[in-house]
Amino acid sequence: MAGKIVNNKPVDPNAKDIQIQTKLIALIGGVILVASVAVAAVSLTVFAKNQIKATETQLLHSADGAMSVTEDWLLTLKTAASISARRADVVEATYYEDKDMFKEIVDTYSEDLDYSCMAFLNEEGVVIYGGQDGFKQGQNLSSSYAVGKALSGQMAYSFETIGDIQCSVTYAYPVKDEGKILGAVVFSYDLADGDFLELMEKSYDVECTIFSKDLRVSSTIPGGEGTILDNQVIVNQVLNNGEIFRGENKIRGKDYFGVYFPLKNDEESVDGMIFIAKSLEDIEAIKYTTLKIVIPVSAVLAIILMLVSFRFIHWLMWRIENVTKQLREMATGEADLTKRVTLRVLDEIGDLVINFNAFCDKLQTIIGETKNSKDELSLAGTNMSASTQDTASAITQIIANIDSISHQIHTQNQSVQQTAGAVDEISANINSLNQMIENQSSGVSQASAAVEEMIGNISSVNHSVEKMASSFKELEENANTGFKMQNDVNERILQIETQSEMLQDANTAISSIAEQTNLLAMNAAIEAAHAGEAGKGFAVVADEIRKLSETSSAQSKTIGEQLTKIKSQIGEVVAASNESSRSFGVVSQKIQETDQLVMQIRAAMDEQNQGSQQITSALKTMNDSTQEVKAASIEMSNGNKLILEEVQSLQSATTEMKGSMDEMSNGARKINETGAALSEISGQVQGAIGKIGSQIDLFRV
Repeated sequence: MAGKIVNNKPVDPNAKDIQIQTKLIALIGGVILVASVAVAAVSLTVFAKNQIKATETQLLHSADGAMSVTEDWLLTLKTAASISARRADVVEATYYEDKDMFKEIVDTYSEDLDYSCMAFLNEEGVVIYGGQDGFKQGQNLSSSYAVGKALSGQMAYSFETIGDIQCSVTYAYPVKDEGKILGAVVFSYDLADGDFLELMEKSYDVECTIFSKDLRVSSTIPGGEGTILDNQVIVNQVLNNGEIFRGENKIRGKDYFGVYFPLKNDEESVDGMIFIAKSLEDIEAIKYTTLKIVIPVSAVLAIILMLVSFRFIHWLMWRIENVTKQLREMATGEADLTKRVTLRVLDEIGDLVINFNAFCDKLQTIIGETKNSKDELSLAGTNMSASTQDTASAITQIIANIDSISHQIHTQNQSVQQTAGAVDEISANINSLNQMIENQSSGVSQASAAVEEMIGNISSVNHSVEKMASSFKELEENANTGFKMQNDVNERILQIETQSEMLQDANTAISSIAEQTNLLAMNAAIEAAHAGEAGKGFAVVADEIRKLSETSSAQSKTIGEQLTKIKSQIGEVVAASNESSRSFGVVSQKIQETDQLVMQIRAAMDEQNQGSQQITSALKTMNDSTQEVKAASIEMSNGNKLILEEVQSLQSATTEMKGSMDEMSNGARKINETGAALSEISGQVQGAIGKIGSQIDLFRV
C-alpha cells in the first residue's frame, strides 16, 4: 500500500491518520463514561454503606423504642403490683385464699389497670386466682425468677417464660401482713401475643422477633416461630454476655441486617432477647431504584457534556486550523511571509497565534536580510571568480617568465661550459708556455743552434697567443652577456617575488571570503533550524555552502603554504642570483686582467719576433726577456687558476640556479593547478549562491 504524500514528502504508512478532534472527543467521552460509571459505582457503594448505616441507626432507634415500651410496661406493671399488694382486701383475700374476693378485685382491675394477665399467689407460689388465661388456678409459679424473689420478700421484674406465657414482661410484688410473707401479686404483659410485634411493625416499619432464650416464640418473619437461633456468636454475645449484637444474619434463606438486644432481669440476668431487623432485599431494592434514577441522569449528563465538549473542541480545532491553514499556505503556496493569523481570544491558543505571528515577523526580517545578503554574496562570488581568473592569468604569465628565464639560464650554462673549456685550454697553453720558457732558459747557451727552432716556437706562441686573445675576447663577451642576463634574471626574480606577494594577498582575500562564506552558512543553518520544517531545504543549501567554504578555506591554506614555499625558494634564488652576479663581476675583472696579460705576452712575442732577426746580437737581451716572460708566465698561471676557480663557481651557481628555476617552475605549475581548482570552486560557490537565491526568492517579504 502506497504511503500518503504530504508537502511532497512521503508519510510513514504505519502512521495512524486520526484527527486530534476525534482523539479529544473519544478521550473526553471515555473520561465522562468512566467518570459516570465511577460516580454511579461510588454513589451506590456509598449509598449502600450509608443505607446500611442508616438502617443500623434506624434499628437502634427501633430497639430504643422497644426498650422504652418495655420500660413503660414495667412501670405500669410495677404500679399495679405495688398498689395491689398493699390493699387490705388483697392481703385479707390472700390470707384466707378467698377466691370470690379475688374475683371482685380482678373485675375492678380489668377496668382500671392495663396488663395482659395477672395472678394472686400464696406463700408457696401456687396461683390462688388468675385474672386472665395466662395463669391457671392451682398452677405453681415458684420456679419463676420474679415470683421466687417476691416470695422471698423483694419486689422483682423479669423477661421470662412464666405459666403459659412463653415470653413476658413480669412484675411480682410480695404480699405481707405484719412482716410475714403471705404470698405475691404478679402482673405480666405477653410479648408473644402479637401486640408488641404489631406495634413495632407499624411504628418503626421493621421486622421483629421475640426470643425466649434462643427460641423464637413470636416473629413477624413468616415461618420463624418455633425455630432455634443457630448463630452461636449471637447467642454468646447477647444471652451470655448481655451485649447488643449488630450485623447480618440469614433467616430461612433470606438475608437480614438486624439488632439483637437482651431482655435483662433486675439483676442483669438474661432470659430472652428481641430481634429487630430490615431485609437486605429491601435495601437492595432501594439501591436498584436509585440506580434506575442515577443511570438515566448520568446518561443525560454524559450526553450533554459530550455535546458541550464537542462544540468546545470544534471551536478550539477551528482556531488551531486557522494557524494550520496559514502554515499550509506558507509551505505549499507562494511562501508569503506578509500574512498573519487573526487573534480572537487571548488564551493558550491566543499565545500560539501571537508567537506564530512573532515568528513570521522574525522570519520575514531574516529572509529579507538573507535576500540582501544573497545579493552581496553573489557580488562576492563574482569578484572571487574575477580574482581567480586574474590570479590564473598572473600565474600563467609567471610560468612563461620562468620558462624564459630557465631557457636563458640553460644558454648561460652552455656559455659557462664553453668558457670553462677555453680556460682549461688557456691553462694548458700557459703550462706549455712555462715548459717552453724553461726550455728556452736552459737552451740559451745553445741559442745559435736552435734559432730556427726558436723562431718556429715563437710563431707557434704567436699563434697560440692570438688564439688565446680571441678566446679571451669571446670569454669577455660571454661574461658580459652572462652578467647582463644575470641582471635580467635578478629583475625578473624581483618581479616574481612581487607577484608572489600579490598572490599571497589574493590568497588572503580568498581565505577571508571563505571564512565569511562559512560564517554566513553557519548563520543560515541556525536560522534554518529556527524555521523548523519550513527551513529544511534552506538548511541543505546552507550545509552545501559551508562545505564549499571549508573546501575553499582548505585550498586557500594549501595555496598559502605553496606561496610561502615559493617565496622562500624565490629568496634563495635571489641570494644565488646575487652571488652569481658577484661571481660574474669577479670573472669579468679577472678576464680583463688576463686579457692585459695576454696583450703583454703578445707584445713580448712581437718583440721576440723582431729580436729573432737580431738573435745573435741580442742573446743577452733575450735572456733578460726570457726571465721577464717567465715571471709573467707565472703570474698568468696564477691568474688562470683564479679564472678557473671563478668559472667553476659560476658553473656551480648556474647549476643551482637552474635547479631552483626548475623547482620554481614546478611550484608555479602547482599554483596554476590550484588556481584551476580555485576557479572550479568559485564556480561551485556561484552555483550554490544561485541555489540559495532560488530558495530565498520563493519567500515574499
